[in-house]
Amino acid sequence: MTPIPFYDSLFQYRNAYLIGLVNTVVSSFSAIIIGAILGVAIGIAVTYGNKYVKIPLRLLIDIIRGIPGLVIIFSIYYFLDAIMMMHGMRLSLMAAGIIALSITNAAQIAELTRGALQAIPNGQIEAGRAIGLRFWQIILYILMPQALVQMLPPWVNSATETVKGSTLLSLIGVSQLLLVTQQMIATNNQALKYYIFIGVVFFVLNTFIEMVGKAFEKRLKTV
Repeated sequence: MTPIPFYDSLFQYRNAYLIGLVNTVVSSFSAIIIGAILGVAIGIAVTYGNKYVKIPLRLLIDIIRGIPGLVIIFSIYYFLDAIMMMHGMRLSLMAAGIIALSITNAAQIAELTRGALQAIPNGQIEAGRAIGLRFWQIILYILMPQALVQMLPPWVNSATETVKGSTLLSLIGVSQLLLVTQQMIATNNQALKYYIFIGVVFFVLNTFIEMVGKAFEKRLKTV
């Protein structure tokens, strides 16, 4: 069979690539947002909670950060799917992927949050109490704005790693860019061109994240 020219194949399978791109963006950015919310909450709890909160969460963070992302993806998919099957339901591939990526991202963000909060002098908390602020108000209005400035650069790096980590979802069958590309290569032996193409797509996505992060960082420093 005569191979289809590369650009013709991209046009011919544009719908598959569009679906793959949408799934990649949805899974990545969902995990980034969910992971950030959970990670900040866990980071605050680890920093200021009592020992009954700190020790289990600290252990959980270390375990998650020490396990490869692929193992977490498979574990979440097969474990949660087995539980849901007992109740007559099935876990979708996309949901499993988002949960796994969110858990991995949350562990990273929790550690970033803990480090940033611990770097802030304790006098900031005492000053907040002196003017009558409650603890959650001190966290929200005094500590977190300062922590965000320190957290943002490594958080952007974590976000870009999440986007790249979304390629692992192809191994459980999520129709994202890497899986679509592998399917195209199987029918049209032009692997290098396809991989360069999705490499450019991921570069654009991560460049966008970095630009947003730098703009937000600049905004925080001027506030």
